[in-house]
Amino acid sequence: MQIPNDMKDKLAQLQTVQQQLQLISLQKQQLTLDKAEAEAAEKELKTAKGDVYKVVGPILLKSEKAGLSKDLKKTIEEISNKLSLLEQQEQKIALKAQELQKELQAGFGVPSA
Repeated sequence: MQIPNDMKDKLAQLQTVQQQLQLISLQKQQLTLDKAEAEAAEKELKTAKGDVYKVVGPILLKSEKAGLSKDLKKTIEEISNKLSLLEQQEQKIALKAQELQKELQAGFGVPSA
């Protein structure tokens, strides 16, 4: 059976969209881990007594607790914003994938559920 060129194009588009979804999923996982790490650091910082240090590259720098707390809150907020944007992207791309799947099913005569 010969597959029409427009169907081949749609299959290629669907594969690309699925790869994009996979990449977004990986990015979301990494950001979620980063956020959890920053939140854990923030929690530890609240209970820390004495000197506190910040990791900068391969060294530790003595820091002020208030400054570190501010930095961690900013980091958590930035990560949350990135996660929100990724989720919006993911929804748009998932809709595109669904549309392509329906078009392909229709093109190959597969009844949609």
